[in-house]
Amino acid sequence: MLDARLELPSATPSAYAVVCHCFTCTKDTITVFRISRMLAELGIAVLRFDFTGLGNSKGDFAQTNFTTDVADVHAAVEFLRDNYEAPSLLIGHSLGGTAVLEAAMHINSVQAIVTIASPSTPDHVLHHFGHALTMLEQGISSSIEVAGQHYDIEPQFLEDLHQYDMQQRLASLHKPVLIFKIMNDALVDSENADEISAWTGGPSRIVTLDKADHLLSNKEDARFVAEEISEWFKNL
Repeated sequence: MLDARLELPSATPSAYAVVCHCFTCTKDTITVFRISRMLAELGIAVLRFDFTGLGNSKGDFAQTNFTTDVADVHAAVEFLRDNYEAPSLLIGHSLGGTAVLEAAMHINSVQAIVTIASPSTPDHVLHHFGHALTMLEQGISSSIEVAGQHYDIEPQFLEDLHQYDMQQRLASLHKPVLIFKIMNDALVDSENADEISAWTGGPSRIVTLDKADHLLSNKEDARFVAEEISEWFKNL
């Protein structure tokens, strides 16, 4: 059971979207929280949810991986389709962006994808793992620390990442992608945005933020992103 919040505009929504948070974050992390609220103000209904084992969603984080993240995106899409309207837009922050790129290939209702400070490949998260990576490579369970929180990790997480050759997979994605590139991002190098743009089979556009940080901590940066998403999607 995944915990989610649906941000609705005051009038009939122009579209429905799903927004996905970063690795070990939650739907209430300021990045997805603010962008979801701001997009609702601009007329787009947005469902934000916690990935399995995070926030208020059920499940054991140690048993999750990139594949389960993608499955969670599909579950969120199915919820909207069954109860409101099938989403036409997928948005993801950091690893959430990588997950929506993968998920979008198999969801007919999705017309466009947005990534915000996202890695081009899911194995980028391994930079968080430190010495735990050595243990996992030997088939030994370990734990990692992210932003002061500890998370148990099983070897299967690593094994799952090895399945994804995103350069090859994204060549099959023929939907428009809006890519937010944050210069001097302390967590995801800006070159990842260039790779996503180069690898996707459909049209892509890169929007560069020169002074923002990875979480878009400055509220005006989040508003800029939301307004860019709204305008871009409206003109597709």
